Order: sequence, then C-alpha cells, then structure tokens
Amino acid sequence: MKKLLLTIIALTGTLSSWAQANYKVTGNVLDEKSEAMPFSNVLLLNEADSSLNKAVASDIDGAFILDNLTEGGYFVKISMVGYSDFISPKFKLNQDSPTLNFEPIKLSIASNELGEVTVTAKKPFIEQQIDRTVLNVENSIVASGNTALEVLEKAPGVVVDRQNNALKLKNKNGVLVQIDGRRSYLSEEALMQMLSNMNSDEITSIEIITNPSSKYDASGNSGIINIKLKKNKAFGTNGSINVAVGDSYLPNSTDDLYRASTNISLNHRNKKVNIFGTANAGRNAFYSDNHLMRSTNYEGLRSEFDQVSQRNGNGIYSSAKLGADYFATDKTTLGVMFDVNHWDGKMKSIGLTEIIETQSDITSQNSLIPSQDRDMDNWNYTANFNLKHNFNDKGKEVTFDADYSGFRNYAFQTFSTDYFDGNQNLTENILQQNSTPSDINIYAAKVDFVIPTENKIKIEFGAKTSYVKTDNDFVFEVDNDGTWTVDPSKTNHFVYTEFVNAAYFNIGKQWDKIGFQTGLRAEHTKSEGKSITLDQSVPRSYLSLFPTAFLNQKINDKNSLRYSYSRRIGRPNYQQLNPFLFFLDPYTFERGNEYLKPQFTDNVELTYSYNNAITLTLGYAKTNDFMMQVIEQDDASRVTFQTTTNLEKVENYSANLSVPVPVAKWWNMHNNLNLYYVKYYDSDLSGGNLNVEQVAFNFYTSNNFSFKKGWSAEASMWFNSPQIMGIIKQSGPQYSVNAGIQKTVLEKKGRIKLNINDIFLTSFFEGKIDYENVDLNIDNRWSSRNVTLSFNYAFGNQNVKSSRKRSTATEDLKSRAGGNDK
Repeated sequence: MKKLLLTIIALTGTLSSWAQANYKVTGNVLDEKSEAMPFSNVLLLNEADSSLNKAVASDIDGAFILDNLTEGGYFVKISMVGYSDFISPKFKLNQDSPTLNFEPIKLSIASNELGEVTVTAKKPFIEQQIDRTVLNVENSIVASGNTALEVLEKAPGVVVDRQNNALKLKNKNGVLVQIDGRRSYLSEEALMQMLSNMNSDEITSIEIITNPSSKYDASGNSGIINIKLKKNKAFGTNGSINVAVGDSYLPNSTDDLYRASTNISLNHRNKKVNIFGTANAGRNAFYSDNHLMRSTNYEGLRSEFDQVSQRNGNGIYSSAKLGADYFATDKTTLGVMFDVNHWDGKMKSIGLTEIIETQSDITSQNSLIPSQDRDMDNWNYTANFNLKHNFNDKGKEVTFDADYSGFRNYAFQTFSTDYFDGNQNLTENILQQNSTPSDINIYAAKVDFVIPTENKIKIEFGAKTSYVKTDNDFVFEVDNDGTWTVDPSKTNHFVYTEFVNAAYFNIGKQWDKIGFQTGLRAEHTKSEGKSITLDQSVPRSYLSLFPTAFLNQKINDKNSLRYSYSRRIGRPNYQQLNPFLFFLDPYTFERGNEYLKPQFTDNVELTYSYNNAITLTLGYAKTNDFMMQVIEQDDASRVTFQTTTNLEKVENYSANLSVPVPVAKWWNMHNNLNLYYVKYYDSDLSGGNLNVEQVAFNFYTSNNFSFKKGWSAEASMWFNSPQIMGIIKQSGPQYSVNAGIQKTVLEKKGRIKLNINDIFLTSFFEGKIDYENVDLNIDNRWSSRNVTLSFNYAFGNQNVKSSRKRSTATEDLKSRAGGNDK
C-alpha cells in the first residue's frame, strides 16, 4: 500500500502544472419589492437543445453561482412558486468571455396573488432530482431540533427498523451511510446510536441515491444515504450558533427523557486560506420496552414465556471538526481535516419473565427478574489529507485523499438475575458481568480523475486501497461466592483484518436528447477473521466485478426517461463475524457468525419524469446470499438466540411515485408513495423451507405553509403498511403525524422553531414469528413523541464561500465498524 500511495502522489505532482479556465455565471434574484429571493431554482440550459446543464438554488441573499462550466452557449431559467419564470437571452462562455455576471434579476409575482399572505421562497423539504431524492433539512420546521434518525423516518422510501436497529431503503437492507461523502465506519447498531445523537440542526440536506455509478464504492446493496452537514458560504468571516431543548412523552415509561444540544460553526476565508470548524455538544436520553410471548415444546413439556423488558438511558455526546484549505494556485488546492466524536452514556434495564410449564396436565409456574447496568465510552477519530487539481482543459481534474480513522469503544455491563418459584419465593440469584473493548484502525487512500472532451464525452477513472484491523477482546465473568470467575464459553478474543483494493472506469456521452454512461468497478478483498481464544480462523479472498449503466432520454420539454443498472455488494460488519455470544438475559442472547458471506445485489430501475417535478420509478432488485437476522430456539434448553445468516435469494419489485403539488402561493405539498412486492427464499433455513412473499407500501406527505411577518408552518405524515422481513411478519401498520411552526427574528438572521413528532404515538412495532419451532409475538415501544424548541442565529458575512465538499478515502468502511452500543 505504501508503494501505491507514493506512486499516486508522484503522479498527481507530475500533473500539477496543467491549468483550466474558470467559466462561471453569477447573479442575484430579487422579488417584486427588490428584496432578496432565497432558494429560487436557477437552471443553466444548453443553447442548442435546452437540455439541463446545471442547477443550483439561490442562497439566503438571493445570490447564485454556476461554476466549473465548460465552453459553450447557454441561457438561464429562474423559477419560484408564485412568481413568473425568468428566461435570459442566450450567451456564450469562451476564453475571451469566461464569466458572466447578470444585473439583479427581479421576478414578477404571478397573476393569482393573494392579498392576505406574504410568500417567502423556500426549498421544499423533499426534492426529486434526476438521480437522487434530496431532503432539504436545513429549512424544515418539522425536522428542526430532531435527531438525524428521526429525520430519516420522514424520508420517502426509508424505513427505520428500531426493532432490529437497522435502516432499509425501498424495503431493502444494506444501506451505505455517508457523512459529507465519507462513509461512516460503524456497525448498524452503533450507526443507529450515532444518528440518534446527531442533531438535525447540524444538517443541510440528506441525499438518497438508489443506483450509484461505478465511481462510488460498491458497498451498500440497497443504495446510499449521504448526510451533508452545514458549511458556511466571498471572503470574510461568518458562523452560526444553534441551541435546542426538548422532551419526550411516553405513558408508563420514565420521566427522564429530556434532551438538549448546542452547535457552533465558524468559517474564515481569504485569497489563500479557508479555515473552518464546528463544535457540537448535548445530552440525549432514550427509552424502549419489549413484550415477548413465546412457547416451547420438548418431550411432553410445554413452556410458555411472557417476557417484559424496559430499557432507559442517557448520555453526553460531543463532536468537533477542524479543517483548512490552502489555495496554492488558481488550479490546485490542498486541504487537511480532523474530527473527533465522543459518546459517554449509560443504560439500565429491568425485566420480568413469567414461565408456565405444563406436563401430563400438571401446571406449575415460576419467574425471574433480570436487571442490567451498562456503561459506554466510545471515541472516533478521523484525519484526512486532500489534494484537488483542475487542469487547463475544460473541466479536467484530479483529486487525491489519504485517511486514517480510529475507534476506541468500551462497554462494561453487569447482570443480576433473581429466580422465584410459584409462591414468589426467591430461590436463586446469579451475578454476571462482561467488558467489551473494541479497537478498530482503518487506513485508506484513493485517487479520482475526471476528463471531459470537446465532443461531450466524459471519462472518469480511479483507484483505491484500504486496510482494516479490528480487535475485540470480550471477557465474561460469573460471581462464585464473591469471586469473579471467567466463563470461557462466553469469553472471546477476536481479531479481524481486511484488505480491499479497487479500480473503476466510467465513460459517458451526451447527445441532443440522449445521455449515456457505463462503467465497471473491480474490487479484490482479502480478509481473515481469527478467534485467538479458540485458535480458529476463517480466511477469504475474492475478486468481484460491479458493472453500471445509465441512459437518460429526453422525449420532449416536459417528459424524460432514465434507465439504470448497477451491481453492489454488502459485506458483513465486524461484529457480525465474531462467533461468540452477546448476552442479554438467561434465555435470550445474540451470537455472531464467522461463516457469514457477503451479499450481492443486481438493481434495475426505470424512471419517468414529467416537467422536472413528477417522477415515477419502477425497480427490480435480486440479492443472492442475502444477510438477514434470524431467531432460532433450542427447545431442550428453552433458549432463544438471534444471529445473522445468508438466505439463498431475495427478490424485490418496487414502484415509487413522487408528486409535488403547489396548492397555493403560500402552501406547497409533496407526496411520495412506495409500493413493494418482496419474496424471501431459502431451501434450508433452520431446518425448514422458507418461501414467503408480500405486497407492502409506505406513504409520505409534507405540507409547507408560508405566512406574512416571518411566520411559517409545516405538517407531515408517514405511513408504513404491515410487511414481511424474512421470518418476521409485522402485525399492524406504523404511522406518525408531525407538526411545527417557525418565526424569523433579528432581521431574518435568527429563527425560532417549535415542533412535535409522533403526536398520536402510532409509530410502534408489533410482529410475529411462526416458523419451524419458533412461535413468538413481539410488541415494541420507544420514546417517539417528543417536543423540541430551537433557536438558530447566523452572524458575520453570510456570503463566505463554502469549504470544499470532499469524498474521502475511508468512506466505504466506517459503517462496518464499532461495537454493540445501544
């Protein structure tokens, strides 16, 4: 890997003398009163065929910049709900005229004006683009003060599976989560914890990409969710500060569910240097309860278990990021970035398990009360070096990234279990404890080239190398008359190493009404999972190819089609491969699977777009060796355990309809409907033949209202129908109604927001497993109804240009790291 890094650095240095003209178009959008019109849609269209070249939105001061353009003829179209469109005269950008700065552009109000309402221009919460769905979180009232996880619950096509601590996209597992283009390296459970601690006021937008190109890492069989954090926007200093307080209300839970957060962001830029930083700190609290009912039959003994458990916890989270960009020349930029995240939390759990035993018509009863205390201390460090060079040839560029990410996760848990007979007399007490330290180190580097040509052919290629080592040393102990003794059956030292080397190539061509792109990515993986305790290892080495193909067809000015295909991989996270037990209570535990294989998915999509607004997407996905959590039961010991295994095949057919509706100048609505047909198949799952299928759907609607004197409001609702998740059948629907109100203050530099989520407490989960010898009913609640009050204030020069967006080298590994933090 060292030789590869030296070669890449030498190559980029050799090419650093090339230059490029900076073609761009700038301007300001005003309303009929000559006031700034923020968030107007600004489209740069090609002169020859009116096809879209680039699209941006005006900023808070109505300014827009269309940069990194190529030589050619164009015109600009600007639109905003309630106003007539502006269409500019045609113009050309070339070596003699590389830039164009429009005089202030004033939009005229549409003829159906309402006298009682003042319209404030604003991006919709959901924006459907040609290759992705975008959630504009920054200006959403309902999203303000929420966590990132609560915002994702409102995203069309995204399901937050709180029962299994997982995310689904279009009813498929294996979502790749990125933060500013850098993949999070956390396991699903740790990732859910991170998202539940991330405040939505840190977020600008969330991008949902269901069919990424070969340039993206092949991980994530259902697509990519990219969370873009806020950055500042010409020279000077600016920043913003945000504070929020909130509380949750759930009957028969706990009173300690309040949360609070504060976030500050600063940016300074001059001609040579841009320095930026953010800091965030807060308190989060959570609660959940589970009610399980199951039965076992073994040699004439029938046992019925009625298990109730309650878990609540809280903690302090903090994060900081510091970065700098150095503009060595007009064409070359060097950058460094460091960030750190910390979670210091604790959790308590208490339960009651009642057991009714029947044998030969004789019934007896006993019970047990398990309780747990858990302390968690998790750290994550990331460092990035970035180089970007623009060549002197119409958009030709190269970027290079080198990264290090480290995780230091530690948890210490104590267990106490009291056993009672049928007369409620204490018969036994068992004390146990375990420590679960996890150290993960990740090194990666990547280089990407973009080469556009004069005949509208665009070539992209690059390479990447990464190395991961994770070290988990789990120690489980039992109290024997005051002496702690190691339990070897539950103790394990597990080390996992993985090398992934990748290369990709994309080529695309744009004609008058047809655009085509195809690519191929090759990834070679060499890994070994080794149990030092058992002196056993599972080595693997495999080469995988991931082709992609995209075709855009413009039928006319209002109708277009997009065809896409991609193949992707879902690799097991590091905890899933650990073969030892994660103890929950005497009758319930989770264990890893060292033989778990990666899953491969083929995705095909057809998207129809009308007027760049209404879209209909039809999709088909087939996954082989699908990784799925299953629950198995040992009737002799009456123990139930959860593990992850590979299913032979899963097929998923989907239809997604997105319809924005401008009801009035002051009222914008967006509706999204997803319909699925899913089929799970395995000829030998837990000794049985799994062959289940179901049609399911989910629906999302959001409504944005803009009033005079700086007032605005928002209301939304999501609904998920019952569905099948392998052997789990959801019993009833889940839905949530949310609402919020906002007031701008302090000359529009400040915003006060109040919102409430899950007003009617209707988002809880009910399910059932009836497969082979497992007969299990599940009810799950959590602290979903919360009220949040937040205040945001922006200070300084609000036109400071953003720090550069980066897609770092370690973006494909972080979602698989981390420990069992909940």
